[in-house]
This record gives sequence, C-alpha cells and structure tokens, in this order.
Amino acid sequence: MRSKSLTSPARRSAAIPLACACGLIACAQALAADASVFNTRFLKLDGQAADLKAVLSAGNDILPGRYRVDILLNRQLADRRDILFRQERDGKVRPCLDAALLRKLGVKLPPSGPGDEACVDLPQRLEHAQARYDSTRLQLELSVPQAHLLRRADGYVDPSLWDAGVNAAYANYQFSGQYRRGQHGRASRQWYLGLQNGLNLGDWRLRNDATLNGNTGQATEIRSNRTLLQRDITTLRSQLALGEQYTDAMLFDSSRIRGAQLSQDEAMLPDSERGYRPVIRGQARSQATVEVRQNGYVLHRADVPPGPFEFSDIAPSGSNGELEITVTEADGSRRVSHQAFSSLPLMQAQGRWKYHAALGQYQGGEAARPALAAGALVYGLSDDSTVAAGFQLSPRFQAVKLGLGANTPLGALSLDLSQSLSRAQGGRSQGQSLRLLYHKALPHTQTQLTLAAYRYSTAGYRSFNDHAADLAQRANQHRARARMDLSAQQTLGREGRRGSLYLSLSRQNDWGRPGASHSLNLAYSHRWKQFHYHLSLSRSRDGRGQGDSQITLGFSLPLDSGRHAPQLSAQLGRDALHTSLSGQLGEADSYTVSVGRDSQGDTSLNASGVHQGDVAQLSATYSAARGHQSASLGANGAIVVHGGGVNLSRAVGDTFALLQVDGAPGLNGNGYSVRADAQPYRANSLSLDSLKLGAGLELEDGVKQVVPRRGAVVKAVFKACSGRRVQFSLRRRDGSAAPFGASVEDDAGQPLGIVDPQGRTLLLLTQPQGLLAVKWSDGSCNARYRLPPAKPGRHYLRLELPCL
Repeated sequence: MRSKSLTSPARRSAAIPLACACGLIACAQALAADASVFNTRFLKLDGQAADLKAVLSAGNDILPGRYRVDILLNRQLADRRDILFRQERDGKVRPCLDAALLRKLGVKLPPSGPGDEACVDLPQRLEHAQARYDSTRLQLELSVPQAHLLRRADGYVDPSLWDAGVNAAYANYQFSGQYRRGQHGRASRQWYLGLQNGLNLGDWRLRNDATLNGNTGQATEIRSNRTLLQRDITTLRSQLALGEQYTDAMLFDSSRIRGAQLSQDEAMLPDSERGYRPVIRGQARSQATVEVRQNGYVLHRADVPPGPFEFSDIAPSGSNGELEITVTEADGSRRVSHQAFSSLPLMQAQGRWKYHAALGQYQGGEAARPALAAGALVYGLSDDSTVAAGFQLSPRFQAVKLGLGANTPLGALSLDLSQSLSRAQGGRSQGQSLRLLYHKALPHTQTQLTLAAYRYSTAGYRSFNDHAADLAQRANQHRARARMDLSAQQTLGREGRRGSLYLSLSRQNDWGRPGASHSLNLAYSHRWKQFHYHLSLSRSRDGRGQGDSQITLGFSLPLDSGRHAPQLSAQLGRDALHTSLSGQLGEADSYTVSVGRDSQGDTSLNASGVHQGDVAQLSATYSAARGHQSASLGANGAIVVHGGGVNLSRAVGDTFALLQVDGAPGLNGNGYSVRADAQPYRANSLSLDSLKLGAGLELEDGVKQVVPRRGAVVKAVFKACSGRRVQFSLRRRDGSAAPFGASVEDDAGQPLGIVDPQGRTLLLLTQPQGLLAVKWSDGSCNARYRLPPAKPGRHYLRLELPCL
C-alpha cells in the first residue's frame, strides 16, 4: 500500500469523478423511468462496466434496506423514523408502511385482512393516494386525499409524543458591573445579578427568579420575584403551579400570591394564540442603562447606545398591568416612564373553553397579607361571540365580572363590567369598573390598529391590589379613574415603499389628583436602497404637569457592501447630536463607537463591544464626558447540570434541549451541547453543526425530532461512529480497478461504501487493520488493509489497496 496526505487540490480532484458518477446516475434514472430494461454497458469508464443494475434497471434511487427518513403527509412533516424499503417482484424498491403507522398519521384505511396490515400498498388501498421517496432530501412523501384523513387542526401533535425530558438543573445569569466617576472625583460602584433558576425532576419543574443588587455604601439587596413548582395536567390541557406567582389576568388585574393556580395552557392546543407581549420603545441620550420593572421587580436590564431602543421579547407576569421603564444616562441622570399593557379582546372559538383558578395569600409588597380565591371562565358561544365571567373572594373583599366579546365588521371588541365591595380601615367602598378592548387590522390600507383599550372606574371601585393597599394604610394611594391606551402602525405606499408610521398613546386620570398623565410616541421610518432614516417624537407628562419631550432625527448607512460592513449612523435630538460607527469583527464580535455633543457644547465619547460566545455573551461599555466617566462589564449565559455532566451555554429558555453525540466523549468535554430554545408541544428538528465534529466523526442520523412539554429539558441522542477517513483505490489481481457501483463491506457484512468510476471508495474505519469485502453482480474480491500511524493535521489518507 502507498499512502500520502491529501491536499486541498487533491480533494477537489477526487470529488470530480464522484460528481460525474452522481450525474450519470441521475441521467440513467431518468432514462430508466421510460424503459423496462436499461443497458448498463452505457456506463463504461476505463473499460469497466458499472454494476448498478439493482438500482437503475428498475428505476430505483435507493437500495433495499432500512433507512431513517422524514415522513411528509401532504407536504407537512408528520414523523421521522426508520422505514424498511423492500424490493418487490417487479424489481421496484418500495417503502413498507404498516397500518398502525398510517393510522397514527391520521390516514383512514378501509377494513382489510390481517395479512394486509403489515405492509400496506397505499396507492392500491386508497384511490389517488401516492407514496414517493426523495433520496436527495431523505424524505418519504405521502399524498393522501383529504377525504381519507382524520380531521385535525394544523399543527396538531399527538399528546403521546409530548416528552417530559430528563432530570436537570440550570441557572440563567445576567451580570453587570458599573463604575461611575462624577464631579469632584466622587466615584460609585454598582453591580447587578439576575438569576433564573430551574430544576426538573420527572414531570415537575421548580422555577425561581431572583435579583441581587449592590451599591457603594449600601448593603447588598436580594429579592425573589417568584418561586413555584409546576407541572402539566395533560387531560385538562392545563398547568398546575404551586408557590409564589402571579394570578392569570384574563379578566382581573394580576396579583402576586403564594398559593396554587390551575390555568389552561393554550400552547397545548393546535395553532392557538400564544399571548400578547408589549413592545417597549424609548430614547437614550447617551450610553445608557434601561431597566423594565413590574410591581417593583426587574424584568429586564440592558445597556443601550445613544438613540432609540426597542424591546419586544419581554414577558410580563399576567396579561395586563403597568410597566415602569427607567433610563439611566451615562452621567447618572434618570428618566422614569410608565407603559400600560393589555391583552387583545376576549375571543374564543365556538365551543372552546378557557379558564383559570387560583387560591393563595397576597404577596404584593404591602404589609397586609389577605387570602384570595379567584377564578375566571371564557366560553365561545359562536364564531363571532364570546362570554366571560370571573370572581375574586377575600375575607373583606368581593368582586365579580361579566364580559362579552364580539367579532364585528368594524373589528374585534370586548366589553366587561366589574363590581367590587371592599371593607378596610372601618370603611366600606363599593363601585364599578368598565373596560373596553378593541383590535382591528385594515389590509386594504395596510393599517394595524394593534390595541385600543379604555377603562373607567367609579370612585368606590377597588381592585384587589387597591384593597390590599388600603389594608396596609399606604399613603398617597391614587386610584385610576379613567385610562386609554392606543397603539397603531401604518404602512405608506405599496409594500411600504414610502415608509411606515407608528403611534402609541396613553392617558390616565386618577381619583383625588387633578390633571392627567399622558405619554405619546410618534415615529416615521423609511428606507431608500441602503439608506435608512427615521424621525421620532416622544412626550410624557405626569398629573402635576412635569414632563419631558424629545424630537429625534436619525439615519444609518452601510459603508461597504460586505456582510460585515461597518454601519454609520447619526442621531440628532433637541439637545444632543450623536454620530456612531458600528460593525462586526467576524461572526461573534461586534462593536459600536460614538461621539456626541450636547446643547452646552460638551463632547462625550461612548464605546461598546459584545462577544457572542458559544457558552456566554460578554459585553463592555465605556463613556467619558466633561465632569463624568463610566464603564461597565456584563456577562450573561447559563449553567446546565444534568446526568451527563455540566455544560456552559448561552442563556436558555424555559424549554430547551440537550444534544448528545454518542460515541464522541471528547465533544465539549462530555459529549453534550445545549440548544438554548425549543418550542413546547410542537415538533422541533434538532441538528448538529457537522463542521464542529471533525473529519473523524460520522453521524448515523444528522437530524432528531423532539416534542417537549413546557419547561422540559429534552435530550436528543445522535449515534456517531468515530474513526479515520481513508480513500482506497481498489485494484484487482489483473491491475484493473474495481467495478463502478460495487459495494464495500466490513468483515461483519456491514456496508461501508460504494466504488466510484475510478475504482475508489471513501470509508470511515474504526479499526487500524481489517478485511474489506468488495462485491458486484458477477464477482467479488477481498482487500486486507493496515493503516499507518495517524499524523496531526491530516484529514484523511489516500491508499492503493490490492483486492484479491
């Protein structure tokens, strides 16, 4: 045997005959489709006839055997499993589909005898049905008329496939440390650590959210937002939660309790709405820190550059309430604004229920801890009308609510009326609250009236949160009298060619306080080729008439046409001008550098960088101006502990996956990697980056499909074979090459590869020496090999091997 390392040109030359072979096979298959007999003598290379009769003569593109395939039912992925392909009497290779599998996929089969259940001839059993295998995509495509299918909603996944996952623990962390030096050299240090902790044991999930804050001269503050134990109740399509949590805000305002709650999980239903998340927008005058709070608890914290910012992935607790947005500028100045959020109108499909029930003790930060029992029920009377009812009961508080929702030509709207009775501090309060929700999309004018809400409450009305505050004798408690929220977006021109407009408006009046507080955000954006510009106006004012207004004009323009081209942008405000340059350094690193000038003529410098690593995201910022400077460091990621060891990862979602490569313990130290997010109750296709596996590893199946339950840590095991890749040039006793299409097997009879037109085959070998069996239609030979010692940096070997 002669061996030599294979360089890049050699690899390219080796790939040419293989590509030619694939092209010849494709052409031969096309010809074979119209001929019952195909002359394989046409494929002669170097005098050697190709041995592809089993594949080409019958028009097949697969050899008999068992293969892992994607099963597509009417072009929709239905399953992934091993399917047996058998060669029938007519020479055709067809899939063997048993009746149980077809019924599981929702195919209605007519009655048949026991012998017809094991391997169903689908086109014969069902008129107009077809089964076709696509070898290029490894897909088995089933076409079945709708009349022969069970009626199922789109996106339906059988609950028997839902996976509770493995036992595991994890902690998402978000750390930021800041240093500020102000006038007269006064310095301060602040750090923040947010933790999202989880523990999965069987069907139960333990969750905890906590924050730690430290400031110069102050004791470290530790707060826990929630600690709860949760599990699925499959038969009810619901979630059972025990511990510190927020009540569902389907009808009433959400309240923080310590107790039990049973709520329907709409994600378990096919193609259901996943809920409403508010979009938070604002402006930063300098390199700033933005904090979003709900009921005093931090939901999100991020460092943002000068200019507009937007967060759309924050999930508040409950489905309506108020968020507090704090913007801390580089010089330490703070701006606080409030944004209400509400769910869309109460609408349910005909005959469908939605409910929740809660029982516990109030934990809203007040001194009082009254008990609370609450429940709500929504039912779809018809496709266009929905009714709702709910209650809240406490020893000295009662509230009931009735509601009605309707789809009308003018849009979807709902109206609900609440009645409350509160007894606190020797007083008795009774009143009503009326709420109207509206949603409308106008496709002809490309208008999205995303949300419009209005609420009016009489002087005697108390929500349960108001009642708890009254019990605690909290001073300066102002209750809402009337509130209106509006959000709309308008696309201008065909397909937005003239830009788009965005508007959000909020206004509130309080009992016992003169005046009204309001906030307004109006923005216009447009893109012309690569030039993008926007104009925004924001204004906020509280009930005392104190407020803030900002007008900002900005643009951005790439300085090159490359994928990582730097981006030049500018933000011109009423009292500041910022120009920045941002871009990427490779795939993982990004940077932003900006220079600003305020109305006083002071210049500031801001710089930030982010590294998106496989196991964490690291960030750093720096800001300097006359009289102050600041710097910060940040890190966020996750630590995952499981039966296979410990893995570091980017921040994970509540539901995520572990990918194990069985047969490659050296991968990530323990053979595991983390997929940070997975969609609960839906089929998730998981795959590995083969470039990171190395040339000496081969996966038996590159894609796995999992259907996790909510909060599950599912595991997908990829079977792999590790060894050395070798390209053998097989020569028979007379010096001729082994026939094109001959199969190569190991000494145990397992297929390893096929011979190319030049008599070569590329194999992954697990043993340094052994015997290969080369077989073709009218002959065979054996080749014994012994591999030389491996050398660093060599992808694979090329060896000449006699086949006797």
